[in-house]
This record gives sequence, structure tokens and C-alpha cells, in this order.
Amino acid sequence: MKKSIAVMAVIFLTLTAGAFAAVDWEQSYDLGLEKAKKNKKLMMVDMYTDWCGWCKKLDKDTYSDKAVGDKVAKDFVAVKLNPEKSSKGAELSKQFGTTGFPHIVFVDSAGHKVSEINGYLPPKEFLKSLEMISDKATKK
Repeated sequence: MKKSIAVMAVIFLTLTAGAFAAVDWEQSYDLGLEKAKKNKKLMMVDMYTDWCGWCKKLDKDTYSDKAVGDKVAKDFVAVKLNPEKSSKGAELSKQFGTTGFPHIVFVDSAGHKVSEINGYLPPKEFLKSLEMISDKATKK
């Protein structure tokens, strides 16, 4: 009995460990911007809070989706910021005009906002938005 519980726990941990791994998050806005400049990509900045239920749903359902993760890796540098936990996050939240969470902001390599997604989107809709944003950026 104890052995089967231990085996089930290992399986559960293995499955859930990969659940949020589709998007590779940068934790620093400045490092993300450097990476975006170097790789000639847009930066996707996820403004979230710990108490935001829709932010957690976005993490669980959308960011864990393989197609979303692949698109983000190909065309964006992803940065996750909690404006309640850092002064830089709070400053950027104000600069980006964040009025609710989640607020996903897309910036060019100079740090200028080029697009945004306000609120939760399921994976397929989020992927369509990513495609439109990256297509628009490459046409400039």
C-alpha cells in the first residue's frame, strides 16, 4: 500500500512538473529586453499577481500548451512580472497602462509597447493572437 502511494506520488509529480514548462520564462525585464534585442524578437511581458485566478488559469491552461510554448519560443522572449513584488514591475505596470490582470504586453527591442492582451484567453485564441502580433511585427 505504501509503495503504491509512493509510486502514484512520483507519477503525479512527474506529470505536473512538466505542466507549466511549455513557456521558458525570463524573470528580469532588463535581461529579457537584452535577449530580445540580441535575438531580434519581440518581448512578451506577462503582468500577473499571486491572487489572480485568471492568471493561474492562464498558466495552467494556456502557457502549458505545447503549441503556445513553441510559438512563444520561436518569436518572443517571455518575461513574467508581478507588479506587487517589485518596484520595476510596478513602474512597468503603470507605464503599460495595466488596469487588470492578467495583462500581457508585447514590446519591441526598444521597450515600446506594440500590442497587448487583456485578460485570459484559452490556448487556441491565445495562439491566434500571438500569430497576429508576430506577423504584424515582421511586416514593419
